[in-house]
Amino acid sequence: MRFWEGKRPLIFGHRGASMHAPENTLSAFHLALEMGADGIELDITPSADGAPMVIHDPNLERTTNGTGDVRQLSAAEIQRYDAGVKHGAKFAGERVPTLKEVFEAFGNRTRYNLDMKTFYPEDRPIVRTVLALIEEYRLMPNVIISSFSLDTLRWFREESRQIRLGMLISRYTPHMLLEDGRRWGVRHEALHPEHTLVDAEAIRRARQQRKKMVVWTVNDAERKRELAQLGVDAIITDDPVR
Repeated sequence: MRFWEGKRPLIFGHRGASMHAPENTLSAFHLALEMGADGIELDITPSADGAPMVIHDPNLERTTNGTGDVRQLSAAEIQRYDAGVKHGAKFAGERVPTLKEVFEAFGNRTRYNLDMKTFYPEDRPIVRTVLALIEEYRLMPNVIISSFSLDTLRWFREESRQIRLGMLISRYTPHMLLEDGRRWGVRHEALHPEHTLVDAEAIRRARQQRKKMVVWTVNDAERKRELAQLGVDAIITDDPVR
């Protein structure tokens, strides 16, 4: 698989098909692919015992029937809780998956955008764990790492010259879209801005910098069409139907 090849723009299911299934679960990822997504976007937070857990929040309360800080619980403790039942009885029994379980389930059938929720110096060991899993499943061509944390992106680049990196940019950091990314000291190939920041001028600047443009999170069909016409490379959406 060539990561950027295919229909333009590529469509990534945001935490899977999270409009229709519990986010960041195997059910949501299966559904995204059934709906025709080119890839899945998922969040990685380290557990107390160093497992890459597929969960967005730093705690369990919003998405599971459990409580507690992900970083203070082991993978086994986290997986005791139900990550599906809040989305409906038919999803009861879903667990917070590990990255290994996601790779085991989907292999090279899809692309992966791994959004790293790693912000602290003590999070750094998870970088080698994630890279080891990517190598174990031979998925380097299928993966891009994204993060709001420049430290995280630097950690990945220090460990691997091959891994794709995308710099997440929010409405609170629009200056990062306006400036040449080289000043941030991280060699990356993609910009991942919130879609409200993207217009024709933003696309032009990205192309000048030879950067791919991956936008999030776009659920309005008209806005998807507008961004496709502008020439973005990928759209991350809760509703990954084309």
